[in-house]
Amino acid sequence: MKKYHALLLTAICTIAVSACREEPEQPALSDAILARIMADLHVAEAATTGLGGYEKDSLTQVYFKQVFEIHGIKKEEYERNIRLIARDELHLAEVADSAIALLKMRREE
Repeated sequence: MKKYHALLLTAICTIAVSACREEPEQPALSDAILARIMADLHVAEAATTGLGGYEKDSLTQVYFKQVFEIHGIKKEEYERNIRLIARDELHLAEVADSAIALLKMRREE
């Protein structure tokens, strides 16, 4: 009978610990949205190619701000979502590949 109680107590403790463990935070933005934003940020960065110093930095900031406004999110929200998916390098690579595919489609249009 004592073995039964010990097993039952172990099972209850295991369940309690598992229930208390928080699930890892998941990105709020879908992979498709992240890929679109990533592609738009790349275009914004490319638009400042050839510029240097303060002019490049300030214009890049303006373009990035516009990208985030177009997508209706804040820079911090995008960065937080990217950090979350970056925990899995393969996942981040898939999103980046989707962004590259979007850029190729735009170029062909």
